[in-house]
Amino acid sequence: MKTILITGGSGLIGRKLSRLLVEKGYKVIWLSRERYVKADIPRYRWDYRRNEIEKEAVELADIIVHLAGSNIGEDSWTRQKKQDIVESRVQTAQLLLDTIKSMDKRPEAFISASAIGYYGLKITNNLYSEEDPSTENDFLSRTCRKWENAALRFQEELNIRTVVLRTGFVISKNSDAFRKMVLPTRFGLGAPIGSGRQYLTWVHIDDLCRMYLKAIEDVDMKGVYNAVSPEFISNADFMHTLANVMKRPFLCRTYPRF
Repeated sequence: MKTILITGGSGLIGRKLSRLLVEKGYKVIWLSRERYVKADIPRYRWDYRRNEIEKEAVELADIIVHLAGSNIGEDSWTRQKKQDIVESRVQTAQLLLDTIKSMDKRPEAFISASAIGYYGLKITNNLYSEEDPSTENDFLSRTCRKWENAALRFQEELNIRTVVLRTGFVISKNSDAFRKMVLPTRFGLGAPIGSGRQYLTWVHIDDLCRMYLKAIEDVDMKGVYNAVSPEFISNADFMHTLANVMKRPFLCRTYPRF
C-alpha cells in the first residue's frame, strides 16, 4: 500500500484521518516539530520558520495531505497570531514545494485543507459553489485565498494532482470549538450567538475523513471542493437542534455579539 505523509497529523482531523488510513492498510507518516520515527506513526521533523525539513519524509511519500496550520480558535487574534495563522499554512506549503522541486521523485497527489471562510463572513442568502470567486476582503477570506494559491502551485508548477477541500465547522466530540457550543447547552443555557442569523456550514469529522480518503484514492479528483453538508443552517437553528438532541432547554434570548 502507499505511504501517506500528513502535515498537522497531531490535530483533530489529522489523528482521525491517520487512524482511518491505517485501518485501510496505508502506511502513514507525519511531519512534526519533533522527530520520533519509532512511534506507531513515524514522525519526521520540520520547522518552516527555519526552512528546515527532513527530506526523507517527503521522499517516502506517495501522497501528501497538508493539514498544518495554527489553530484559529486559540488565543486572541493579535497581529502576531494572524501572522502565524497565515504563515503556518502558506510557508509550510512553500517549503514542501521547494523540497519536491529538489528531488527526482514526485508524489502522486497533493491534498490540502482550506476553509469555507474563503467566501467571506458577510451574512447572505446566496448559495455558493466551488466556481464562485472570493469577493470579500475580511481576514479569513484573504487567508484562504493565499492558502489555496500556495496549494494549487503544486498542480501549476509540477503537474501534481492537487485537491483542495474547503472545510466548514467540524462536528466531533473531541473538537474544542464544538465543546464550547455544547457546554452552555448542557447546563440548560443553549441560545443563539449574536443575531443567530449567521450561517453555519458544518461537516461531521467521519464524513470529512472519508472525503480525504476519496481524494487520495480517486485519481480523477482534482481542484477545489466544498467539504460541507449539503444543506445550510443558521446558528440559531443549529443551537436549537443541539438543545433538542441533548434534551435541554433552549433560550429565546441571544448571547451578546462580543
